[in-house]
Amino acid sequence: MTIVQSAKSSGQTLASTALKALARRAQGMTGADIERWVRDARQSARRDRRPLSYTDLETQLDGTRPSRSTALRMRIATHEAGHAVARMLVGFGPIAEITVDAKAGGGFVDGSIGTHDEMTEARLTAVLIGVLAGRAAEEVMLETVTVNAGGADHSDLALATRLALDMETILGIGAKWPLVHRKPGDTTEPLVNNPELAARVNERLERAYQAACTIVREQTDAIDFLAERLFDAGTLDGPELDAVLAETRKRIRERPG
Repeated sequence: MTIVQSAKSSGQTLASTALKALARRAQGMTGADIERWVRDARQSARRDRRPLSYTDLETQLDGTRPSRSTALRMRIATHEAGHAVARMLVGFGPIAEITVDAKAGGGFVDGSIGTHDEMTEARLTAVLIGVLAGRAAEEVMLETVTVNAGGADHSDLALATRLALDMETILGIGAKWPLVHRKPGDTTEPLVNNPELAARVNERLERAYQAACTIVREQTDAIDFLAERLFDAGTLDGPELDAVLAETRKRIRERPG
């Protein structure tokens, strides 16, 4: 069940734009989470003997979010802005949404890789650069990195490592035995048991990461601008995102070569 469906099932009608804003902030919540959230908001309104309002829903949602310092929120915004600007520069693909209000407490850049180009080694390396650019933005602009780029199976480092491993083992572009298809049962096992393969995968990741760091150094103005807008908005999508990205592009410095 979506937040829109759940709110409407209460018999109340909220402005569509308000519901959509709440829905963006609720991304990642399960149907049960949403039903409980709306139920608690409705109970709060009933206690005050008034209709369900946007404020009720917003207050209940804020109560489910982990508290963050201003510095942490700005770090997340910088991380996601790094991803977005790198994607814009390397032609990763269109961006549909950027948020610092993900349910798990972090943020993300949502979009597609795009299918207008052939999937060459250069194209996949561009994907690696985009995936690693969030951590690069932290290192270059904030001079420290957090563990948020790693850890979970869907983290930036996990995604980049799996792609680099596939490039070396199953996509026909590996530095050694490119014609041999070697699909592992466990994507991490080959890196543990084959140091030579792990070294080649790491070399791909290191090259992509250094390229991402170079982009960040060259594009600090654009990243700062986007990070500030994201910090204020929480989530950017639709026409608002398009407008902010258009302004961000104006701040992108032309790259040498």
